[in-house]
Amino acid sequence: MRAALIGFGDIAPKHLEVLKNHNCAIAALVTKNKESAIQKASKYNFPATYDSISDIPIDSVDFFLLMVNPEFTSDILRELIPLKKPILTEKPVSFGTKQISELIELKNKYNCPIMVGMNRRFYSIFHKGLEFLKEKNKKLDAISIEAPERFSDIMLPKFNEITRKNWMFSNPIHCIDLIRFFGGDVREIKLNSSPKKYFFNAVGTLDNDTKFSYLSNWKSPGSWNVTLYAESIRITFNPLEKGIINESGKITEIFPSQQDISFKTGFDLQLEYFIEYLVKKNKITFPMCSLEDHKKTLELIEKIFCL
Repeated sequence: MRAALIGFGDIAPKHLEVLKNHNCAIAALVTKNKESAIQKASKYNFPATYDSISDIPIDSVDFFLLMVNPEFTSDILRELIPLKKPILTEKPVSFGTKQISELIELKNKYNCPIMVGMNRRFYSIFHKGLEFLKEKNKKLDAISIEAPERFSDIMLPKFNEITRKNWMFSNPIHCIDLIRFFGGDVREIKLNSSPKKYFFNAVGTLDNDTKFSYLSNWKSPGSWNVTLYAESIRITFNPLEKGIINESGKITEIFPSQQDISFKTGFDLQLEYFIEYLVKKNKITFPMCSLEDHKKTLELIEKIFCL
């Protein structure tokens, strides 16, 4: 498989590691910064760099990996989709549902396979936690998520004003998407958010009557944590890369897969799904995230953040 890299941000080296693990060659790098492109090509031995997507010999590429700043993602997708090559794009695809609706129409017009890289959906400990409930024949009754944000992070120089203004789509999206990953689509939601105080809170009901709660206070310190509740069982992920099962007082640790130990958590299995199902079969299967699926998470963000 041959990949064309569109953009090369801070997370790109982590993607390169899993691409190498799956024997994917880098056919091209496209970036507007020529000096940076030359440096990256020299460091990582890329065969070719281009200033524009239109310059890429399309027959030399099997799929695109899109890794640009989020404010540019939707515009670049509009360029890539007519080429009809599978696309793995970093999230978010857009800052809201209007743009993504337009992209869905374009994707359908050209029958272009697209997967949004929600890598936390591929955390091995999450899957092991759900499998544990299945083995115990226990229904997931409720999900609780606390996802504080740090203003010190938001104000870092590497983030521009557009990203800061749309921060809920860039960072909180990780945890909000997990609501749907664990429990399915939202059937009912009630809000207790106070945007002026940077306090966001939602409770509701998901598929199969699973309850959920989401709490995010941007001015109070803390770490992301997710708790799953079932009869006699509590599964806690705090931090998200660590899992603990409490079964009637018996504590068991959930250990990550070798994939998640060797690479950035979730990245290797994410690429495995992308290649096996999207590149080879033109098919989206759970836990993969399609544009339509991504739109539902964006809709949930708009509700919770009162947009």
